[in-house]
Parts: sequence; C-alpha cells; structure tokens
Amino acid sequence: MADTRYLKQRRQGWYFAMKVPADLVDKIGKSDIVQSLRTRDLTQAQKDRWPLVAECTAQFEVLRGKRTWTPTEIEDKAQEEYEATLKMLAEHNESEENVDIFAELEAEKLESGKLNDLDHALVSARIAAAAGRRAVMDGRTFTLPRAFGRNGIDMETLQPVTLKKRKTGEAFADAARRYIEEIQRDSSAKLTEQTRGQYEAVYRLFDQWAGKPSLDEVDRKQAAEFLDKIATLDPHWGRSPQTKQRTFSEIVKDFGNHEIGLSNRTINRYATALSMVWQWAKRRGLLTSENPWEDQYRKIGEKRKTKKLPFTVEEMRKLLATRPEVRPATQDNSNTLAWLCLISAYSGMRLNEMCDRKVVDIKQEDGVWYFNITNAKSEAGDRKVPLHSRLIAAGLLDFMRHHKSEWLFPALKPGGPDGKRSWYISKRFTERRRALKITRPDERTGKDRVDFHSFRRSAIKVLERARLPQTEVAQVVGHDREGITFGTYNPDGLDIHALQHVVEAIRYPEIEQASAAAA
Repeated sequence: MADTRYLKQRRQGWYFAMKVPADLVDKIGKSDIVQSLRTRDLTQAQKDRWPLVAECTAQFEVLRGKRTWTPTEIEDKAQEEYEATLKMLAEHNESEENVDIFAELEAEKLESGKLNDLDHALVSARIAAAAGRRAVMDGRTFTLPRAFGRNGIDMETLQPVTLKKRKTGEAFADAARRYIEEIQRDSSAKLTEQTRGQYEAVYRLFDQWAGKPSLDEVDRKQAAEFLDKIATLDPHWGRSPQTKQRTFSEIVKDFGNHEIGLSNRTINRYATALSMVWQWAKRRGLLTSENPWEDQYRKIGEKRKTKKLPFTVEEMRKLLATRPEVRPATQDNSNTLAWLCLISAYSGMRLNEMCDRKVVDIKQEDGVWYFNITNAKSEAGDRKVPLHSRLIAAGLLDFMRHHKSEWLFPALKPGGPDGKRSWYISKRFTERRRALKITRPDERTGKDRVDFHSFRRSAIKVLERARLPQTEVAQVVGHDREGITFGTYNPDGLDIHALQHVVEAIRYPEIEQASAAAA
C-alpha cells in the first residue's frame, strides 16, 4: 500500500497536509496546514513532503520555545516571502502609488523595533519586493539584497552578512529645491522660467527613477544608467503641459523607445543640471561622496548653424505693405504686428524689447523722443533708442496717447514657458511671412534663414553701408562696444542727438519712394 502520510489528493493533484498540535492552534490560527505540491505524481509528492514536514516541525518547536530559527532558515523564508510578494504586486498590477504605500506601511513595522528576527526578515523581504516592483515599473535595474535578516546569511557563500545601512544625509529632492531657490534669489544669476522648468523636470524625473535617494546614495553607475534610460525619450517629451503630473514610468511609457531619442547635447544639458546640485551641496558640506555626474558627458559633433540673413528689398516691401492704424477701434494682433514690423525696420530693436515696452518707456530728452530700454539681458542692451522720424510720421506717438493703456501694445498676451509677451505674436509673424512665401531654407540644416529679426539685420546692414562707426551703431542696436577705450573712458556713450543721427541713417529708398508714390 502506498505511503501517503502528510499527503492528500484533491482531484488529480497532491497536497501536503499536517495537523497543527492542539496547544498551537490559537497561535497559528488554524488546525491544519495544507499546501499544494503542484504535482500529480505520487512519487514526486512523497519526496516533496519531507522538507515541509521538517519546516512545520521546526515552526512548532519555535512556538513552544524549544528552539529559535537559524539564520539560514530565516533567509530561506524571507526569500520565499520576497518572491511571493513580488508575484502578488505584479499579478494585481498595483499602481506606483499603491506600491509606495505598501512599502511605507511595511517600513513602519521595521521602525517600531518590536519585531522578532523572523518577522524582521519577512518585512524586509516585502519592502525589497516593493522596491523591485517599482524598479520594473520605472525601467531600471534592481539589485536584490544579499540577506534580509538581522543576522543574515549569504545564500551563495553561506557566510554571515553585515547588512549595509541606508546612507543618511541630504535628500536629493531637498538639495535640488534649495539650489533652485538660492540661485533664483540672485538677479544676475537667475534662471529664466523656461530653464528653471527644464531643471525642475529633470530633477523630478531622477528623484522618481532613483527612488527618492539621498545625495550620498547616488553613484556613478546609477548616474550613467539614468542617462541611458532618458536617452530613449522623444525629444519633445517635456512640451506637454501635463508632463508635471506624469510619473517617470508614465513618461517612459508615453515617450520612451523613440526612434531618434534625445541628442547628446540635450543629455549633457541634463547631466549638467544634475551635477550643479552636487556642486552646490559640496560647497555647503552636505556631500561626503564624489559627484557622480562628473565626466558623464557624451561626445557631440560640431553643430551646424543656420546663418540668418536680412530681408531683401522685395521681402521688406511685402512685409511693410500693411500700414498700421493710429486709432484702431480695437487693439488686435494684426495692427500690433504692423507696428512691430515698422518699428524694428527703423530701429533694429529686438522683438522682446518692443513687446515689453510700456507707455512710460517712451520718453523725451532735449526735444528727442526715444524708447527707454531697461532690464535687458546684458548691460549693453539697456539703452536709449530715438524714434525714427518715419515712426513719428506714421503716428506712433498718437497711437500711444490714443489707447491709454499701461502697455505700449496692450493686445499682446504672455505665453510660452517664460510667459513672454512676444510668444504668440512671433508665431503670428511666422504664419504671415510664410503666407507671403517669404522663406529661404538652408540647404544643409533645412531651417529658415529669415525670421522676425531679419528686420534687425536689415537695419544693421543699412547702417554698415552708411559707413557709420561700429561703436556708434552698437549703442543703438544694443551690442557691446569693442575696444577698451570706449567702454572704460566713455561709459555714458553718445548723447541723445548723436544717437538720433545714427537712427535717422536707417533708410530704405526703394520702399519709401514706392510708399510715397502710393500715398
């Protein structure tokens, strides 16, 4: 007769079955221990039952206080718990948030300090399983701990393991936030809103991917893996307003494995942004390890630049054909664009400089009306630009007095990452330029060689052909004056009448004659 001790057959499969001693039923919570052996073969089931008999017998002895679990037994049980938890999290397809909550609840058990050696190892295994699941969801590698118990045994070498304590110190997320706050307090070093947004985006990505690490926890291998992972993202991954609400795994799912991926130039920019946090922390004594982002930069080829050009006379004629209204019934972008084109053509001013002007920025000095440009990106950008006589003749002063608004061009609305008032009108100009078939693509790069600032280039070209001194032209268009003599011994530059003389040298005879004939 076959030996079926500790065995039960259900349908065609065999199960291990063992009675729980009566004095231990309350502690274990059941009267029978039943476990599938996952086999239909009796001979195999007979072999597989004995390890379970030994395990249950040992458990009974531990509960009766006759013995304790050995480190090897604890590690075996913890390994089984790790695999079971990992499988459970995957099968239930838990969200990132739920996995994090699960890990936090288990961590609270550890922090209580009230666990016996076995429970400590089992809880550690569940926490490791949650970390492993998050790594899979985030598309990164995960290294399984060598041991889970307090007195762990390396199951490969069978040697005791001294568990590596989690490094403490400044959390990366806190350091990144403090770095941004500090740099933004200095107006001379302040990041633009666009750059700040880019920095914060990559900081958020790394913090999620790395599992909210401290600075000292991040090593060079991890830094390189992160750069490898983001290298596969769509170059336009960060343009969506919803990006801030997406988790790292969602971003990888929506934008990862792109055919082209990020350029090395962009990857290097991200590495630089991250490296700056470590540099900041090192200066403050918050860092005891090396900067893992040093020498992580990737080789980039020489960037082919698209040389921008001034407009031709015919292109200028088309673009300036629309005369701006002095007293429009409503302030709209069409009339605003007509004014901006005319002003730039007869001053060489940049688009942002014009769009950022308020009515109070048009001033008069010694009988000369001028644009007072302040808060430019460079010291040379802050300057006085006299109003060209053709702008006054076109009615710019009357236009300014008529609408009675704070801004010179009240129809403009801020837009884009930096909230620039030139954002939308720039796009409108591009649409109009293309509608007029004014395009000159570069054969090598494919990019257009003309844009709004071709007005500025046209004005500078006219001044150059008028043989005006370069230092005088620079003071009107906002370039640095070359040479130590001018900058050091004449810091105030030209007076208002001399500046007016430079501006009045901007002339377009072919266009002006045609305009006069039409009038």
